[in-house]
Amino acid sequence: MVSFAANSPSAIEGAPPLAHAYRPPRTRTCLGGKLVYGEGAFVTNDAFTLDCAIHDISEGGAKITVKQFQSVPLDLYLIVVKFRIAHRARVVWQNFPARGLRFNKSYFLSAKLPEEINFLRHIWLELSARPGGCYE
Repeated sequence: MVSFAANSPSAIEGAPPLAHAYRPPRTRTCLGGKLVYGEGAFVTNDAFTLDCAIHDISEGGAKITVKQFQSVPLDLYLIVVKFRIAHRARVVWQNFPARGLRFNKSYFLSAKLPEEINFLRHIWLELSARPGGCYE
């Protein structure tokens, strides 16, 4: 069962108590991203994907915003098309429309991926093939 984050500016229930105590320095940016959830089982016609804007990013996490007033699961992937990377992430705070993600593991999408997450490469290839897309 997928658990969804509630709309609260406070830390997410179940997050480590020191989630905000230390974070690596983040770089301000203006990148497009794609949130992916549902383990790829039903990723068709954007049913389990959501566009987002990445406002700052570091090796440990990112601040994102989504346009739609929509709940997202606590655990998801963030694809950063320009960097050819997918991050396994957890939502650790939110204050709509912004959300803070903590990265658990990162995957280079141009490299060989474990079979269970190979669906991320297919999504990335589709996004990177779009002419004039907002993902760069």
